[in-house]
Amino acid sequence: MPSLQVLVIDDEPALRQMLTLMLMRAGYEVEAAASAEEAAARLAKGEFDVALCDIKLPGMSGIELLRRTKASGSDVFFIMITAFASVDTAIEALKAGATDYIVKPARNEEILHRLSQIEALRGLKNENRALRNMVLGSRDQWFRFRAGSMQELERMVTKVAPTDSTVLVTGESGTGKGVVARQIHELSARKDAPFIPVNCGAIPENLLESEFFGHTKGAFTSADRARKGLFLQADRGTIFLDEIGELPLSMQTKLLHVVEDKRVRPIGGEAVREVDVRIIAATNRDPQAMVASGKFREDLFYRLSVFRIHVPALRERREDIAELVRFILARIGRGGGAPRKLDIDPVAEELLVAYDWPGNVRELDNVINRATILADGDTITPADLPPEVARTQLAAAESGTRIASQSSLREQMRRMETETILRTLRECNGDRKAAAQQLGMGLSSLYRKLEGIEPESAPAAALPSPGGNV
Repeated sequence: MPSLQVLVIDDEPALRQMLTLMLMRAGYEVEAAASAEEAAARLAKGEFDVALCDIKLPGMSGIELLRRTKASGSDVFFIMITAFASVDTAIEALKAGATDYIVKPARNEEILHRLSQIEALRGLKNENRALRNMVLGSRDQWFRFRAGSMQELERMVTKVAPTDSTVLVTGESGTGKGVVARQIHELSARKDAPFIPVNCGAIPENLLESEFFGHTKGAFTSADRARKGLFLQADRGTIFLDEIGELPLSMQTKLLHVVEDKRVRPIGGEAVREVDVRIIAATNRDPQAMVASGKFREDLFYRLSVFRIHVPALRERREDIAELVRFILARIGRGGGAPRKLDIDPVAEELLVAYDWPGNVRELDNVINRATILADGDTITPADLPPEVARTQLAAAESGTRIASQSSLREQMRRMETETILRTLRECNGDRKAAAQQLGMGLSSLYRKLEGIEPESAPAAALPSPGGNV
């Protein structure tokens, strides 16, 4: 069913009524105006997608109305209609910003064909806008998981994606809830329509309603032009409401009506617009605890959680970490200038697997990006990792636990490297520059390796002397 809202502008009552009835029968939402002045007032509210406008009107002409509307920043599509098949007039209309031009008497089939073309064009514009908002292409974010819990998550995604069910995604911050939402969209029948991600916690409370539902020109002091809200931008696609728990109760009430009725009303507008939008919400909080404490509406919670997916923390699926590291390295290697083949030292990989990752996948991504900058070559070593990650093995040993390969050849090599560094420093009386030269490494690399060496992990005699040069 067509979803465009059309304004018919013609000073001939019979033709105006005929066009209005024809478009309504075709399924469009239609209103009419008898003059350019009347049409200008209606278009300023930002409630229409298309203006079907006669060029020759009493008072202001159709072309002047087109110019003024476009100058206001409106994105309304104009189809101009005239009884005069003048090439000059057609060129003037197109230069002023008209989308198309029809000569009277216009056939109904021709008008409906032009409207269907505009509908397809509008969908493409919305999709391009959504794509510009994406940090990464959805296909680049797909990853084949090893952990059983994540394989079950993938199964649930493939089950719910083909439906229009609302979905609530839960999990700690940084686990990849946004990636799950985008996968659901990509696997659905809506994949060619917009995917609009919204961080509910990042929008000031006084702007939430305007951002979500849009506003008409003059609806409030700073509304110098009409604006479509995020729900209308996501029409026929998916809107992803991240951090849904941050919404104030007043906005939760308004969102509930949209979820139930699939209709929105812009601030300052009179017309209610129907929207065909799939809603996926996400939160890093416990939504049921928020309901119990009165911070989240129970009826909205049940509407959003028709299908619920929980994303496990990274520390609960360590079998994925090593492959995730390589996945991130491959993505980094493809970016920027010439492609690079990046690798990771086995000991560094073990440290990453053993770390608890309070920031989950987002923290892992940041650590790997930082390490590739610090690495002297194309291989990440323990010296390139942050101190809190590099100390993982020592912390594990102190707590009486052991990571898988602590007694392996790799660990013995790491201990030998530490002993060699400390012995060389002692021989150089703590002169780090001389020690770096003797070891055949850069001074910055030596400093990073020293960050991961705790004083108590080596005999005092092996430590650099306090008076050594730095």
